[in-house]
This record gives sequence, structure tokens and C-alpha cells, in this order.
Amino acid sequence: MSRANVKDKRKAQLIAAALESIAKRGLMETTITHISKGAGMSRGIINFYFASKEMLLRETLKTLIDEYEAEWAEAIAKTGDEGRVKLDALIAAHFNKKLCSARRLNVMSAFWGHAASQAAYRNQLEAADAKIETVLTSALAHTLGGSLDEAKNAATQLHALIRGLWLNFMLNPRDVAREMLAAQAISFIDRLTGAPV
Repeated sequence: MSRANVKDKRKAQLIAAALESIAKRGLMETTITHISKGAGMSRGIINFYFASKEMLLRETLKTLIDEYEAEWAEAIAKTGDEGRVKLDALIAAHFNKKLCSARRLNVMSAFWGHAASQAAYRNQLEAADAKIETVLTSALAHTLGGSLDEAKNAATQLHALIRGLWLNFMLNPRDVAREMLAAQAISFIDRLTGAPV
């Protein structure tokens, strides 16, 4: 294995260990020791790959965002230009097992919770929000046929609904079915478009 591949593999192991620790302990309680033990590496090796714990955490958030964006982008790449089909694909992606898992949402919530006081997290999350809201706006504009402002407002509402439904799942993963949450988001879109609910 080349040095570059070893470096990438070790970085991925450290990020996976950070994710696991944040899911168990939260963001503030996660330490370099927790991460190094979780990855089966020495504390010193973390400093070789990341300048600080903070840089490792930023890279961890970037990994979560990259996975999220890849998942919804792949979902809509399989659709045509019709807005409603894209919306249905986006909703399905947001409530699949990969994106809508209690562990993943727990970690995302930790970063969301610290975004108010950590500009780096806030900037990463705002950029990700802007991307998905642009895609939702485009699909809703095509579906609703109204003004761009109307579509933007609807996209903001739909995005907020998705986040709220995710929170519901995170807090009650055994009692709340992903399919039910997806159906609630689809019902919201149906009401927007005047389709029978």
C-alpha cells in the first residue's frame, strides 16, 4: 500500500473513531485519548495527521456533510427534470437508513448545537444548508409553477420540517418509523401542490 493510501486510511480511521466517540460522549466530552484509543493508535499519531483536535473535528463534520451531499445528489441524479420526481427522490434519500440513523443524527446534533459559538462549524453547516435549499427551491419552483420567492419559502419550510422529523427519529428511534416520517414530508409537499392528501 502506498504512503498516500496509508495516510488516507489512517485519517479515515481517526474520523470514524471521532464519530463513534461523539455519538457516545458528545462533542465536548470527546478527547484525543478517546479518539486515539477508538482508532487503535497513539495520541501522537493524531498530531501527525491533524494539527489539533479542533481540526480533526472540522474534518469529521466535513466527512458527514460530504456523505450527506453525495447521498441526495445520487438520488436526484437518477431522476429526470420533473420537479415532483426530484422532490420524492430527495425525501426518500433524507429518510433512508444511511442519513436517518439515530447515531448519525446524534453526531450531527452535537455539531448543530455548537454552531452558534463555533464559526467554523456554522460556516460548514450553512454552506451545506444553502446547497440543499437551492436544490429544493429549484424542484419546488418547477413543481409549484409560482414565483421564485414562493419556492424559496417553501424550500425553507420543507428543510425545517425534515430537520424536525430527523429530531423526532433521533429521540425515538424504536418508536418512529422512517417510512412514516417520509410520508409526513410527502404530505407537506402534497399540500403545497394541491394534490390530494
